[in-house]
Amino acid sequence: MKKVSVIGAGFAGLTVALRLAQKGFEVDLYESSSRVGGLLGTDVTDYGIAERAANALICTEKAVGLFKELGITPVTPLQTSKKRFLFRETPRAWPLSFVETVGFLGRLLPRALGGKKNLKPRDNETLQTWGLRNIGPHATQYILGPAMQGIYGNEISGLSAGLILGPIFSKKKKDKYKGLLTGPYGMQDLVDHLLAKLKELNVNVRLNSSVDPKTLSGPLVVATSAQAAANLLKASHPDTSELLKRIRMSSLMSVTLFFSKPQTSYQGFGCLIPRGYGLKSLGVLMNSYIFKGRDKTYNETWILGGVEEEALLDLSDSEILTLIAEERHRILGHKESLLDYRINRWKNALPYYDLQLEETLRKLNREASKDLYLHGNYLGGIGLSKILERSDMLAEEIANQHG
Repeated sequence: MKKVSVIGAGFAGLTVALRLAQKGFEVDLYESSSRVGGLLGTDVTDYGIAERAANALICTEKAVGLFKELGITPVTPLQTSKKRFLFRETPRAWPLSFVETVGFLGRLLPRALGGKKNLKPRDNETLQTWGLRNIGPHATQYILGPAMQGIYGNEISGLSAGLILGPIFSKKKKDKYKGLLTGPYGMQDLVDHLLAKLKELNVNVRLNSSVDPKTLSGPLVVATSAQAAANLLKASHPDTSELLKRIRMSSLMSVTLFFSKPQTSYQGFGCLIPRGYGLKSLGVLMNSYIFKGRDKTYNETWILGGVEEEALLDLSDSEILTLIAEERHRILGHKESLLDYRINRWKNALPYYDLQLEETLRKLNREASKDLYLHGNYLGGIGLSKILERSDMLAEEIANQHG
């Protein structure tokens, strides 16, 4: 039986190890910490659950298939979650005025009717520049900006249009998105089922393990952050390591707050917050209006972070709670009493999808190594469903080359 080593037991490492084991490989999975799952995890409190990071997967055919083979009954969102808000003085379902909407459509429709090529990002173009060129200043600030910040954790002035919008213009067949899904007990439920399945398939899961890639034989999958991969590969693959060092990382913080009574003014999935208001928060998830039966009291999760806001992670719990209370009153107009909270600080958690990453990925693709395979959220797909797609692709590629 051919052996494959996987370093990193976050969602990327867990899922690629699963697919490799299912293809008949003997898999050793190495994790430097004391638990698997990476950023994913669910804290259970007296008032309900609090997700540490992502609260669900985008519902694709591959995601549905994964839940089915793991024996997880998927939980899908409530009807109330279909309503989304964007902040402009107050949360709004549509943040543009009538005149601004006409201007937005007047700019976008002629380009769209002329074919996709008119909307395709240009070389070295930021998302902000793309937006100003194609949808105008108001739609860029109040729609595109907050929407992309909610996914990539950074302002669009630095984000790469090619990396983020480029896949839309590719001819590759795309998996259809059909909402969201999670486990009955949160994302930890998914992590636990993945680990149980790996053990069933005799995957060797090695926790608290520091491994030198030079000591490993056969195919190697490095499923860590870009910076961790750079350190791991410094001796065995120095050229790849140097490229990975160029990838900038940004920090993320999630703050789940449990309140004595719900706010009912804005019932929906959440509210995204554009830059320009002097607010630190990127957005708020209204958890109790997203999934049913997981809370004993109303709660929200506030997201903060980005390359320009690294100092937020150094604030004390009380300073963070004071900041969010002030911004919550300004955004939602509410001051309910706080019952409990959970704060998760993730230093260097997300790759910064900037123009430098776009250039680095082009060079990494030319640095392909026979037995080395990179996996993670810095390779063009930041969401869990994108990572799952790459796990399937990598396992197939390894099986074809080494099976």
